[in-house]
Amino acid sequence: MAAARRALRSFAESGAMGRVSSSAGTALSKRIRVFSTTDLPRAQQPEGSSSAPVPEKGFFAKALEKYSIGRQQGRIELGERLFRAAQRRADDVAWYTAGHVGRDFRPRHAMLTMHVWFLHRRLLADRIDPHASLLVQEEVFDVLWNDSRSRIRAEGVNELTVNKHMKDTQQVSFQHMTHYDHAFTEYKDDPVKRFEELVGAVWNHVLLKDEDAPDDLVKRLAAYVEYQHENIVNELPDRYFSEGRINWGCMPDFKGMKDSSGRSMQPLPLDPDDSLPEPWIKVRTDGGDIYYWDTEANMTSWQRPT
Repeated sequence: MAAARRALRSFAESGAMGRVSSSAGTALSKRIRVFSTTDLPRAQQPEGSSSAPVPEKGFFAKALEKYSIGRQQGRIELGERLFRAAQRRADDVAWYTAGHVGRDFRPRHAMLTMHVWFLHRRLLADRIDPHASLLVQEEVFDVLWNDSRSRIRAEGVNELTVNKHMKDTQQVSFQHMTHYDHAFTEYKDDPVKRFEELVGAVWNHVLLKDEDAPDDLVKRLAAYVEYQHENIVNELPDRYFSEGRINWGCMPDFKGMKDSSGRSMQPLPLDPDDSLPEPWIKVRTDGGDIYYWDTEANMTSWQRPT
């Protein structure tokens, strides 16, 4: 976990862990008509209040921020709330039915990583108290890695190989997020090239370079990344975010989607295990066993809610 934190700090301070080649996105975008990002819907939210940046904290102020029991507990709670918000969105059944995203470990983890990345970008954008945001970011990633380890164990791998699988998962997670960072940093002022890069990122990391992935699907997922980045980083009010209340806005509209041969794509059948009544979510123990959590009443149960 210490190594993961060092990697995260390097990732956060640099904005990326390295440059990602745009060749994949460019190659794929040659097959598609670039979608106009000006047509993306925007979440209807109240305006947030803005505050003036605080002065740079000194050594002792940073130490107090990091090691104060009360503040640490507050960061842990906020990190948990932010992660669970990302998890609920990534678990939305629409991705795996109408959206035709794979249900295996890799694509599902990619959907979770994508939504954690949106929160990561919002925390990086904080100019009011960037040091506190960095500490919250570490808490979010700690929850992500603990959750990832539980899901790896749930796959039934040999316990002796869990750490190896965990390192591989962390590596592909950082590569995934770096690809998005590259798109928004390198092509900040070029929406056409940025969209091409997002197409490549989605095709690489969510659809796992599936040559049969329909252009229509890739475009809609890339457009969602563009929309959601604007929604979370620039539109979500500070007060909501500081309380872990994330309004993700609109899901992609998968209606009328066409496959590569021009035929209408029908939604995949719903996996009953993916459908839970609100506000229940599925959580795993460290050993990978499933239990259920009512996020409003803060109740847990081993029995699946009906």
